[in-house]
Amino acid sequence: MTDAQPARYCPYCGAPVPGSPRYCFRCGAGQPGHQPADGPAGRLSRLRRPWSLVLIGVAVVLLVVAAVPLLSPRWLPDGPDDVARAYFEALAERDADKALAFLDPASRKPPDPPMLTDRILNDPGYTPPDEVEAEVQFSATDTSTVKVDYRINQGNGQLELTLTRKDDSTEWKIQNGLLSMALPRNDAGWETFLVSGAAVPATQERLELVFPGTYRIVATGNGIQEAPPITVWAGAGETDRLLVRLRPTVREAIEPQVRAYLDTCAESRELLPPRCPFGGRSDWPVTSLKWTITHYPTLKLQLTSTGAEAWVVGEAGEAEVTGRTSSPFTPDFAYRTTFSVFGFGRVIDGKTVFVPNH
Repeated sequence: MTDAQPARYCPYCGAPVPGSPRYCFRCGAGQPGHQPADGPAGRLSRLRRPWSLVLIGVAVVLLVVAAVPLLSPRWLPDGPDDVARAYFEALAERDADKALAFLDPASRKPPDPPMLTDRILNDPGYTPPDEVEAEVQFSATDTSTVKVDYRINQGNGQLELTLTRKDDSTEWKIQNGLLSMALPRNDAGWETFLVSGAAVPATQERLELVFPGTYRIVATGNGIQEAPPITVWAGAGETDRLLVRLRPTVREAIEPQVRAYLDTCAESRELLPPRCPFGGRSDWPVTSLKWTITHYPTLKLQLTSTGAEAWVVGEAGEAEVTGRTSSPFTPDFAYRTTFSVFGFGRVIDGKTVFVPNH
């Protein structure tokens, strides 16, 4: 019975070498005791070792490349709360296309006017939500509910988003990320509302699809009145009433026209000038008659209920008429009177015009 030979190892790669082989079974290097290191086998082993290392490196690279698809977002999609946060981040970046990519295409039919654009989001009148917090309320394989809390300026907002997907390998899409928004009541004859720069007919009661956020609304198209802009939250069922006021330019335009109207009346040579607010009385016929406005009335302007025009009322006006009569007792005639002016301020062909009502 022979003694067991001691274990041998390849001096080049360290692999066990059973028996007395000429070459290593792993790296192919020649083994001591069979060929001198500087002989043909030694040179062959030195040539074989670099190639073996190259093959091992190539195999590692192939394994890494094969594993990349398994780690991509397609196979490991973001959670529904991550998608909700990313949607609001896109709004904060004022990137409409990026925000729309998180929505189910079926939920964003083309609106009219187009409110879902970069131009709207980049208008100074739009303010995106801030300090967004998203929390999953319910989640299943193909549907999830996410509660989103956010702030805009000093106000708080909250949305409950519904997200869906076909299976685990597809991305979550938001179903109700767009909101409707009420417009101000058009009870003052406005023509257009500018909603963060977008012109909307004032006859329209609401916008059906807008991004979350707040929008500045400016009423235009009325030359008699004006209203300070108001800010409306997307999703609001109703808006604040516009605080209508008379344009300062209306008074500036009306006052000289009222004076010109009275001056024209004063040019009359009749004791009762037609379509004028003043007149005189005499028991005798008057000749060489002359009217003079001694005090122009103080004007008050007030918007009518429709807002399309303004009441114009002038009070405490004074006029005097002089002339000659055939009376043997008082041949010199003089008569003083007070009067009021009534009329309207209207916009006609783009100009503010005083229309007397006498």
